Amino acid sequence: MATGAAQEVQNFVTLKGSVELIVDFFNYSLNSILYQRGVFPEESFVPTQHYGLTMYMSKMPEIQKYIEEILPTLKQWLSEGKIKKLVLALCDVNSKEPLECWEFRIIPEETATGEIKQQGDKPLKEIQQEIRNVLRQITACVTFLPLLDCVCSFDLQVHTKKDTGGDGWGEVQPLTIQNAQEVQLRSFSTSIQTVHTFVSYKSS
Repeated sequence: MATGAAQEVQNFVTLKGSVELIVDFFNYSLNSILYQRGVFPEESFVPTQHYGLTMYMSKMPEIQKYIEEILPTLKQWLSEGKIKKLVLALCDVNSKEPLECWEFRIIPEETATGEIKQQGDKPLKEIQQEIRNVLRQITACVTFLPLLDCVCSFDLQVHTKKDTGGDGWGEVQPLTIQNAQEVQLRSFSTSIQTVHTFVSYKSS
């Protein structure tokens, strides 16, 4: 009986585990969106299995380096409950106009004293299933999103609380899309942090 109880506790994530899951989810989401939306050539991605799904990851050194450089900062800020949302924008290379924005809004669960929870109460298997459902839905979005019929680049913004600072990060204007349509996708919760996913795009 005691062994079973101990095993059950191990299946619940800590704050550190929650942060790892969210950053991992964001990494796969970012790569999947760049692949699905044709921002870079198909041959610059390699298929990999993750959560029982086939995901496509960039093998371009500059993209890999860019992501590797931002992940430690994201982990730190998530651990401190400072990130409000991550925004991935796909922009027209020539006009710089944002055509599509993917938002990952992060809401930390707080204790009675206003601090971020350190221990979750949701089984890891259940969290992974919810993440799998969101990743599936991101892939399926290509069925309704307008065709990006121009060469696009991407821009990544991290919206944080006011007292947040970091080397290489500066103030930017929020990205907005004229005449935007917004679709809310599935959410997932680690019972420590909840991530809501949205995609907005320019209405023709």
